[in-house]
Amino acid sequence: MPLRNIHLSKADFDKFDWQEIYENSVEKECHNYSTAYFKKANEFEKNNDITGQEIFALLGAITSMMLKSDSFTEPFGPMFVLQGSRSAIVEDFNDNQLGVLSEIIKDINDPELKARIADVLWIRRKDYKVSQIAVESYLESATRLESPEHWTQPAERIERALRLSVSLGKKSQILSKVIEHIERVLEKYNGDDPLFLSQNLMGLLLEFNQGNPVTYEQMSERIALKAESEGNYYKARSLWETRAKWLKTANDNDEEVKALVNAAETYVKEAEQAVAGEPRSHLVASSHLQSAIEAYRRIGGYSDRIRELHNILLEYQAKSLAEMGVIKSDGIDLSEAIQNSINRVKGKPFYDAVFDFVLMVHSPKVSELRRQVEELAAKHPLQHLVSGVIVNENGKVIARHSDMYSKDPDERERAIQENMFRHASFHHQIYTHSIVEPVRVQLCEEHSIRLDNFLKIVSNNPFVPEGREYIFAQGLKAGMLGDYLTALHLLIPQIENSLRHILTRMGEITSGIDSKGIQDERSLNITLYSDSILKVFSEDIVFDLKGLLVERFGANLRNRMAHGLMEHHSFYSVEIPYLWCLIFKLCCLPIIQHLMKNDSAQQDSAGDTTGQTRETP
Repeated sequence: MPLRNIHLSKADFDKFDWQEIYENSVEKECHNYSTAYFKKANEFEKNNDITGQEIFALLGAITSMMLKSDSFTEPFGPMFVLQGSRSAIVEDFNDNQLGVLSEIIKDINDPELKARIADVLWIRRKDYKVSQIAVESYLESATRLESPEHWTQPAERIERALRLSVSLGKKSQILSKVIEHIERVLEKYNGDDPLFLSQNLMGLLLEFNQGNPVTYEQMSERIALKAESEGNYYKARSLWETRAKWLKTANDNDEEVKALVNAAETYVKEAEQAVAGEPRSHLVASSHLQSAIEAYRRIGGYSDRIRELHNILLEYQAKSLAEMGVIKSDGIDLSEAIQNSINRVKGKPFYDAVFDFVLMVHSPKVSELRRQVEELAAKHPLQHLVSGVIVNENGKVIARHSDMYSKDPDERERAIQENMFRHASFHHQIYTHSIVEPVRVQLCEEHSIRLDNFLKIVSNNPFVPEGREYIFAQGLKAGMLGDYLTALHLLIPQIENSLRHILTRMGEITSGIDSKGIQDERSLNITLYSDSILKVFSEDIVFDLKGLLVERFGANLRNRMAHGLMEHHSFYSVEIPYLWCLIFKLCCLPIIQHLMKNDSAQQDSAGDTTGQTRETP
C-alpha cells in the first residue's frame, strides 16, 4: 500500500492503538508485524479514515523492509522488486515521517520494532543516541528469538547490532557489549546447537578480529568431529574451514593446513558414502571427488593425493555410465502452482529449500518445442505466410523471421528454431510467475540471506573457476534479494567465462588468433554453439541458454546488456529472474546430485536432462 505522505504528528499516533499489533503477534518479527499493519491500514481506508490509514501504512512499510544484516551500507532492502515496482526502502520516508517516528520510539516496548525504527533513524539522521538504542534493541530481540533450530532470526539481529556498533567506532563500549553477547551465546551452547548458530557467530568474531583463537579453534574442531560422526559431512566441512581461519589468526600454519585437509577429506567421505549406500551412486561419488581434488589443488603441495583421487575418479566415472537414466517430469498444475511452490520450500532449512527451489525450474524440452511449432504451423498456416520482424525499444528492425514454408530446408529449419525460441519465452513467463518469484520471496522471509550461504555453494565447485567465487556469490545473493540489476551484471560475464573454463578443461581451444598473432577469447555467441558443450549440458539447457543470452529471437540478454541496450526496467522482465535461477541451478547441480539419490521427489522435478551426467558441470 503506497503512502499518501500526509502530515502526521505524535498526537495523531496517540489516537490509535498501534501497539496492539506487536503485542498480539505470536511471532515477534517485523515481517509478521508488517502484514498485520497493512491489513489494518486497509480497514481504515475502507472507512475513509485517512489518518489511520497513513499511520498503519507507515508502520507496515517500515516493518516490510528486508534486513540485510551482512551489509554495512545498505542494511535494508525492499521485500519485492518486479516489473518496475517495489516495496518500501529507507529512502522513501520523508522528514515529517522520520520526525514523528523519533517521537514515538520512547512509547515502544517491543525490541523488534524499536530496533527497526531506531536503525532507520540512524541511517537517515545519523543520531548517535538512537544508534545505541538500535544496537541494544537488536540484542534484546535476538535473545527473545533465540532458538538453535531457527537460528537465522537471532543471528541476523546480532550481526546487524555488531555491524552498527562497529560503524560507531571499534573502541566504543557498545561494541564491547555486542561481543560479550556473542561470546555468552557461544559459551551457552558450547557447540552443541544442531545447525549453524555457533559457526555463524564465530564467523562474525573472525571477521572483526575478536575472540580467543584457541578457545574457538577447539570449539570448531569439536563440532566438526561430532558432525563427521553423525555423517553430516557438509556441516563438518564448514567447521573444519572455520577452524582453519582461527588457526590462521593464531599464525599456526601447520595446523591450519591440517584443518583444510580435513575439510577436503569430507568430500572423499561423502564419495565413499555414495558408493556404499543403497542404491549406490558412482555418479554422485564422482561429483564429490571432483570437489575434493579442487580443494586439494587450492591447498597446494598434495600432488600424490590428487593423483590418487583422480585415479579413483576415473574408475567411478566409468562405472557411472551404467547408472545413467532418463529423468521425467509430470509437469505442474499451473492453477495451484504458486501455493504448491511455496509449500515445497516452506519451513525447510535453507539449503534443503534452495535445492528444492532450483529443481522446480527446468528448461523447456527442445523436442516438445519443435513439436508445438510444427503442429501450429500445420494448423494455422496463414500465421506464418507473412514474414515478421523483430524490433527493439526504439522501433529499429533487429531481425527478420525466416520463411516457414520455404523450399530451402536450411531456411525452414531456421524458421522453426526462431519460433521455438519464441515459444520458450512463454515457458519463462510461467516459471517466473509461478515458481521463481514466489519461492524467492518465501526464502527471503524465512531465512537470513547472507553472502556465506552462496559462498558455500560455489566454493570448490567445478562450474566456478578459482578466483570467481565471490563474484558468483554476490550475483546469486543479489538475485535472491530481488536486485536483478546487480545480479545479471555480475553473473552474465561469469557464466560466459565458466563455459570457456569448462571447455578448456576438456581440451578445447576457446580463443581465436588473427593474422597479427593476437588471441581473443571467444564469446558466448561462439561458445554456446560448440559441439563440445553438449557433452557437458543437456540439449535443453544449451537451447535455453542460447535463447536467453545470445539469440535475436530470444531474450538476447548477453548482447543487449554488453552493448548498453537495456534500460533499468528491462532488468526486471520475466526472463531475468528465470535466467538468474537457471544460473543458480547450474551452480547447485554438483551438490544436488547427492541429494537426488535420496529424494525421489527431487528427481521427479528435474525433468530437463536426458542423461543426468550431462547436466553436471
